[in-house]
Amino acid sequence: MRRRAAALAIGLFALSGIGPAAPAQPARLGDRVWRVGIFEAPPYTMRTADGQWKGLLVDLWAEVASELGLQYRFGEASPDTLLDDLAHDRLDVAVAPFAATIDRERSVDFSHAFRIQEMGIAVRKGGDEERWLLVARALTTPTAIRLYTGITLLVFLAGTAIWLIERRRNPQFSGSAFQGMGSGFWWSGVTTVAVGYGDKVPITLWGRLVALLWMFVSLILVTAFAAFVTAKLAVAEFGQVRGPANLHNAVVGTVEGAAVGEFLRRERIRHRIYPSIPRALQSLRSGEVGAVAYDVWILEYFVQRETRRDLEVLPQTFDQQILAFPLPDGSPLRDPINGVLRRFLPQPGWRDLQDKYLSSESTAFEPRE
Repeated sequence: MRRRAAALAIGLFALSGIGPAAPAQPARLGDRVWRVGIFEAPPYTMRTADGQWKGLLVDLWAEVASELGLQYRFGEASPDTLLDDLAHDRLDVAVAPFAATIDRERSVDFSHAFRIQEMGIAVRKGGDEERWLLVARALTTPTAIRLYTGITLLVFLAGTAIWLIERRRNPQFSGSAFQGMGSGFWWSGVTTVAVGYGDKVPITLWGRLVALLWMFVSLILVTAFAAFVTAKLAVAEFGQVRGPANLHNAVVGTVEGAAVGEFLRRERIRHRIYPSIPRALQSLRSGEVGAVAYDVWILEYFVQRETRRDLEVLPQTFDQQILAFPLPDGSPLRDPINGVLRRFLPQPGWRDLQDKYLSSESTAFEPRE
């Protein structure tokens, strides 16, 4: 359903408000070898074991180049500098999943759109074991340990005070010092949690006054402890990313040069930039980031290649962007490329290419030998 909706949107975008494309001039365009920038972004662009390039956009570009009679040479480029290379005439076109954004159109031109890119989110798989681990971590922080120690010390002091007051007149707190303090500790403990079994009670005036004071103190301690535990559990749950709506809950990883980085900056979401998706996913696995945001198909490609199966791509997507071929301003390739795209995109061949590469059953998702 998502793919059909995207294809419909692309068709409407490509055919709306655009006049006939200028006729291509194969003789002139074929007189030179065009410099084509590319970088690995499976399943859009992938390098095979023998150094050849394949993928959805590679096949689409091959269709365009074949119809226009273009000679071209792929040159691997960095996604972070590729647009600058186009703007300064070091490349003639880029075959890569680049989104056409307003900021980018200030420096380069773009062909007609050929696909809607949807951003996805990769997270660690959150089973019951991980949830309990998060709870255990939240309740064993240094602050939590100090709180438990403080409450235990106050309970002991209250029990010792009752023993000292009651030990001469109350047989419930008699015996050796160890036995008496133990009885006092038991009494203060059950009083703190409002159980009050009644097996040990003070009988002296001062003992009862201390007991009354301890009841009020216990009420404050129990309330504070419950609030602390509730807050820790809420923070542990809050730190989890369950969808686009709570990306603010964690530090989000992405790749340098990605358009999703603009979205993260615009939404003021804390994020870290990595040189590649495998490096970002490694940081996700180690806990350095709480999620990785990037093109949903690229994320699914790498996650499905993983043998550990400890990561997953959430079903919700966000921040749809338009994919197009970036070109230098005034490029003679723009109108001929647009003409081919307008003819090819509505045909079954384009849908077949998408089914070939953008499918979990596709061989594009198999690990490379």
